[in-house]
Parts: sequence; structure tokens; C-alpha cells
Amino acid sequence: MNTSFRTVNRLLFSNIIKRQKGYKVVKRPDLNSLKMPTPESAPSIMEIIKEKLRLNGPLTVAEYMHIVITNPTEGYYMKKDVISQSGDFVTSPEISQLFGEILAIWFYAETQKMGAGKPLQIVELGPGNGTLLIDILRVLNRLQYKAEDLSLHLVEISSTMQRIQANRICATHKETSLDLPYNYMGETVSGIKVYWYNDLKKVPNNFSWYIAHEFFDVLPIHKFEKTEKGWREVLIDLDESGKLYYRIAGNETQSVRTLVRPPLDAGDRTELEISPRSLGIARQLAYRVDQDGGLALIADYGHNGEKGDTFRAFQKHQVVDALVNPGESDLTADVDFSQLRIAASMTPGEENYALVTGPVKQMEFLQRLQAEVRLQVLLDNAKSEKDKEKLKAAYQMLVDPDKMGERFKFMAFYPSAMAEILEKFPPLGFTSP
Repeated sequence: MNTSFRTVNRLLFSNIIKRQKGYKVVKRPDLNSLKMPTPESAPSIMEIIKEKLRLNGPLTVAEYMHIVITNPTEGYYMKKDVISQSGDFVTSPEISQLFGEILAIWFYAETQKMGAGKPLQIVELGPGNGTLLIDILRVLNRLQYKAEDLSLHLVEISSTMQRIQANRICATHKETSLDLPYNYMGETVSGIKVYWYNDLKKVPNNFSWYIAHEFFDVLPIHKFEKTEKGWREVLIDLDESGKLYYRIAGNETQSVRTLVRPPLDAGDRTELEISPRSLGIARQLAYRVDQDGGLALIADYGHNGEKGDTFRAFQKHQVVDALVNPGESDLTADVDFSQLRIAASMTPGEENYALVTGPVKQMEFLQRLQAEVRLQVLLDNAKSEKDKEKLKAAYQMLVDPDKMGERFKFMAFYPSAMAEILEKFPPLGFTSP
């Protein structure tokens, strides 16, 4: 019996050893040599969406936003500079230098409650044209911050926007190898090191000022409506004429089961927007601030949980249909600050969390930080009456309740260790002096 078993074994192993390879060896491509398709050869956003619909059925609003905004060749933020008077929208830093200067003073003043705050990382999520950072650096220079005291870390997924930012902020800049956590780097004229990342997780965990100005409003959202059968997700489909339209899912989607739950669905809402990425990033910021020290300031247009249908598109400063000409307009939704608070605040059973303050209206935040005093200094140094009128008009745009004053809100995250300090010295800008 044993002899027979050994004989069979020898035959089997002999055949296995002699067998030729049954697979093909494929050489790993050189990542440094890979190139994106040219604009002429790349499919349009609409063609990509139609193919997705054909293969997978209706898209969630989050999937639609992700395709339109971040497609490597045709995505809205990947092709051109869209932030300017001649673009599709304009941001507060572009309106007045006063905005960035006030934010710099806020960060500096609140940091003094913790200590010297050096060395310092300034981390901006979605830095736009780099204008806000330029204004902040000008103030820090006056406050005697040197190149060795700070570094800049910018989270930006668009290579086009990276180059725009680098050209404005840096004296020299270059791409880096793919094995580094940052994909672009540079240096300002004063010697400050600047690094670009495609993900917040790659930014070093050090004492930091985190800035998220008009960042959360472009993160993909899921839309839901309450029906007779319960919460159902709003989907995007294609009609017989080839046009995109909204439809309600017949059954519960995975997003309904995982996202629409207390406390996010609290109250008597019949419409709801939830951004999983926003919740995740808010939690990351809270964890980083609490673990490594620093501050996080979020400034965006939004609400405190009272709205449910805010998804829209902007083109040339006008609201347009979000489903027409995808890729040609900015897709956005109001930030639900009540959800960010839930994501960032202490969770039962967990030790790491942030102290969350806000939201407050932009008008209140700026005025409590003596923005009018800074405006007067700018007016006193203006060269002409025309310049003075521009300064006044810009300031009114920032604080007017019918413009940016009430629509834009501020929220801040502090380390949990600062609880007693903030009781004695309340957060500037968030409480009346």
C-alpha cells in the first residue's frame, strides 16, 4: 500500500515539475512614463456619463459630481482657472485682501492661547488661486515668522490648479517622483517650503493651521427624499431623448441604509443631502487638531441643518441647470454645518475629538475681529477716491446680509485640551466681545 502510494506520488510530482508555465509574465509599466490622453482623444464628460449609465444604470448625485469635477482630462477643475471675475465664480479672498488678513490674525491670536506655535504647518484644502495664502503670509511676515518657522502644505487634486498656485506663491517649483507623499513642491522667494498633496492623509501630522475655505461645498453629496415608503435616494438617469434627468430610486439603496440614520435624519425633513467625504474629512481634521495641536477653520456657504435641497451649478456667476453641459459649470451644494459638528465632536467611547465652535455668519465673524478697523487703514492708504470706493464696495460684498454676509458661515475646531482655556478666553469671532 505504501509502495503504491509512493509510486503515484512520484508520478504526480514528476508531471507537475515538468509542466510548462500556464501564465504570461507581464512587465510592470513605468509609472513615470505614463501620460494622460490628449484633450482631442479623450471622451467628453457626457460620453463618459452615458457609458456609465449604459453599463451600471442610474448614477447617484455623488457619482455624477465625482465624474464631472475630477475626471483627469475633462473634469471641471482639471482644465482651467475658473476662479475670477471672468470665470464662473469669485471667492472672498479674491474680493478683498482684508479677508485673508483677518483670518491670519485670528489664527495667530488663537494660537497664542496655546503657546508659541512654532514650527508651524499651514495646511490649506483646495487653495484656489493661492490668494488667501499670499495674504496670510504677508501678515505672518509682519509678525516676524521666518522661513524656518513654517511650511505650506496644500491639498489639491487638480494639476492645473497646482501650477496656478505654484506660479503665484513660489519662486521655484517642480514635480516630484511618484514614491513621495507629495507630487509637487516649491519654495517661496523668502525660502518657505511648499508641498502639494492629493489627499489630506498624506500631510505630515504636526502642529498645523488647517484652512478649508470654499472646500466642503464641492465635495460629492447623496440626495434623498422622504416618500410614503420611507427615505429614497435621488438618482440621475437618461431619458429617451438623451437628456439627463432626476428620478427617485424604487427601493432602498446602499446609501440610504448606511447614511440616513440618526442624528443626520433628525427633525421633520422631507429632503436631505449627505456628503460622506465631508464627514470623513471633518473627522480627520478633528483628530489631527486633537492629537497634534493646532486649529482648523472652515469657511463656506451653508446652513445649520435647516435646508435639504441645495444642489446646483454656477456658470459665469449665474445659477444654471446642473444636468446640462456637465463639465462646463461648477457643481456645488450648501454645507450642512450641523453634520460637520456631529462628525468632528466627541463620540461616546472615543477619546479623540475636537472642541467645535460655530457656525457663525461671515458678517459677524469679520466684524467681531475688527475688520472695519483694518478697512479704515486701507482707506487711509488708498491712492485715489476710485480706489477707496473699490475698497468699500468689496467690504460690503463680504458683510452685506444680502450678499456674502449671512450666506457664508465660519466653524472652528480646537484641541480638546483647550476646554478650560476657552472657558476663560472664548474663541475670537464666535462670541461677542
